[in-house]
Amino acid sequence: MANIVAYTGVRPLMGCMAALALSLVCHQVRASAEILFDMPAQSLKVALEKFDASTNLSVFFSSELAAGKMSSAVHGFFMPQQALKMLLEGTGLTIQSVADDAFVLIPVVGKAQAAHPVAASASRYFDGLVQEGIRKALCAREDLALGTYRLAMLVKLDQGGQVQEARLLDTTGNRQRDAAIVSEVQKLQVSQPPLAPEKPFVILIKPRAKKEKPVCTPLQ
Repeated sequence: MANIVAYTGVRPLMGCMAALALSLVCHQVRASAEILFDMPAQSLKVALEKFDASTNLSVFFSSELAAGKMSSAVHGFFMPQQALKMLLEGTGLTIQSVADDAFVLIPVVGKAQAAHPVAASASRYFDGLVQEGIRKALCAREDLALGTYRLAMLVKLDQGGQVQEARLLDTTGNRQRDAAIVSEVQKLQVSQPPLAPEKPFVILIKPRAKKEKPVCTPLQ
């Protein structure tokens, strides 16, 4: 299950996360190196697009979450992650890591709003059901072998646990494979209803190195 991450209510901002089929050149900057930022306060969406274009970090967010928000100005030499946090000051949003080079924006949660341990545990359990269902659905087909390509996908379930919407957020680099992935995931039925049917999941699956354990292990 490594490298499969599910988060609700987000979609990706494209940039350095572009698939092989897109001829985008990303300015590669090590996350551990300080770089010069000269970003005025502006529309949060525009600021995130500029941040994404000038670093090797990908930022996932929902249009609804960023709508109407303004970023804070960032001027000077900073680590990319530090600059991203500064950019978000005053927006009511913060970042959560989903990979070494990818983050999602989430609302700041106060102590009074923190999830109850039991509810949080139930949410993690359901996330696991969705992830495992998608893993099995795609691993059942040799031509869709997970771990050989980068996949970012939005999945929404109805109140009965049936996939209502499956949409790729970026191409995997092969249009036939894109269509096949959507077709297989749309057949998925989770064994229990979602806790919050109105909130979609984003599934992020990164390519695996040959020496790493494959995502698709023999299915039972």
